[in-house]
Amino acid sequence: MLRTAKKQSGLRVFRRAVFFSAVVLLAQGCASPPTGRMQDAHLLYSRDPAPRTITEVETGGPFYERVETASGGVRSSFRPFLHTRITMAEDKAERNEVLWPVYGSNRRGDAVSWRFLLWFGANADRTDPESMYRFWGFPFWFQGRTKANKTYAALFPVHGTIRDMYWERIHFTLFPFWVEYDRAGFETKSVLWPFLSRTTGEAGFGFKVFPFYGEITRLGKSKSAFVLWPFWTSAHHVERNPGREWMLFPIVGRVNRESESAWMALPPFFTFSQGRGKLEDYRKINCPWPIVRIVDRDDLHQRIFWPFWGRSYTDDETFDSRWVLWPFFRSRFAERGGFQERSDSVFPVFHRSTVVSRKEKGGAYDQGKTDFLRVWPLYTRRAEPGNAFVRIPDLTFSKRASALDRNFLGMFTLYTRGETEEPQQVDREALWGMFRFDRGESRTVSRVWPFYHSREDGSGWHWSALGGLIGREGRGDTSAWRYLWFFGGVDADPASGEEER
Repeated sequence: MLRTAKKQSGLRVFRRAVFFSAVVLLAQGCASPPTGRMQDAHLLYSRDPAPRTITEVETGGPFYERVETASGGVRSSFRPFLHTRITMAEDKAERNEVLWPVYGSNRRGDAVSWRFLLWFGANADRTDPESMYRFWGFPFWFQGRTKANKTYAALFPVHGTIRDMYWERIHFTLFPFWVEYDRAGFETKSVLWPFLSRTTGEAGFGFKVFPFYGEITRLGKSKSAFVLWPFWTSAHHVERNPGREWMLFPIVGRVNRESESAWMALPPFFTFSQGRGKLEDYRKINCPWPIVRIVDRDDLHQRIFWPFWGRSYTDDETFDSRWVLWPFFRSRFAERGGFQERSDSVFPVFHRSTVVSRKEKGGAYDQGKTDFLRVWPLYTRRAEPGNAFVRIPDLTFSKRASALDRNFLGMFTLYTRGETEEPQQVDREALWGMFRFDRGESRTVSRVWPFYHSREDGSGWHWSALGGLIGREGRGDTSAWRYLWFFGGVDADPASGEEER
């Protein structure tokens, strides 16, 4: 009986070892070694646009990816559309996306915001019971507290008050029967909105019987009115660029102000504007809009013959943007604030851009250059000072990855290549980590999963076969054999002449 019990116990240990070994086998198939200094567009979450040094990448086929940076940032994505979590240690920030675009949340310090379909929530400081918060369940329920510590609640369209939604305050009862709204010093009360309303306040006054007649006076600034809107509108300005303007829609319009004189025919299709005073170099012609547009303003000029050709440029040659057969062929050059940018694109298949930055540093100039090339959907290459990154294929359209890329499009990338100058390193990965070949000063890695994996870096070396069924590793003067991921022995470095333990 004792032998039988020992035999059964041994079988249980063996079964558990086999089961756990299978789990380890799959896990080793997912794990990828560090990929060097490459900018991971998927991970960019904080407002800091600087590249982040990737220290570890793990993949589980196209369905799972985990990226870790030297700054402590981590992104984990379960695809397609299941869950993405991004954490940034230095900002104490976290983003979660579940069944995107169904649910998303953001946390930065003690501030948090979230969205579930058309329901939104936010809290400026979860540790402060008096902090600003918002809970809006569009289009029916609105509740919150403003920065000025004013609370509000509303059940639309029955009754309630909403604050800080374009207007400073909206109050309604049986909308649209009764509505009040305040904004910029005006308080408006409306019956059967938008037909009947009266406006008062420290900024001005007015009334409206829409669409027959309405007027509004902004004290010390202007007075505007309409008759049978939109057929007749007019305004008289008394402060900052005084003058008058009127329009008989859709026949003719006139602007006669201190800084501009303009006539409109069949507005907005035909417009002829000429600047005055400080803006005497200003000119605008729409003939007809939006097909023909000619604009001159100081040293900025615009010529548009839509959709055939368009150009915007400056006299000092610091800006020049052109397109042909909009939106297909575009080119752009811009130089400002120490940056110089050139780009060319053929929508949607080709885009190339170069950004050169010159920043003064210690009396000299520290110059950096960023190149970006996309041949959609086949290829993307980004090169920055000291590193470059290639993705094949790449289905995204933007330089910075969106939620769609994190949760879905990224799973279709089959090959990546990262290259750094210091240390000199080239990392290649295919089929979500099943094939990996890294060569350089920091490490050497070879993997054909699940058959073979080897790695050598500053911490030692190891190799394994069949996902770890058998392997050997070495550190310093010792090395060890591994069988079934657990068992093995340690022997000395053959060069040391010591005996095996």
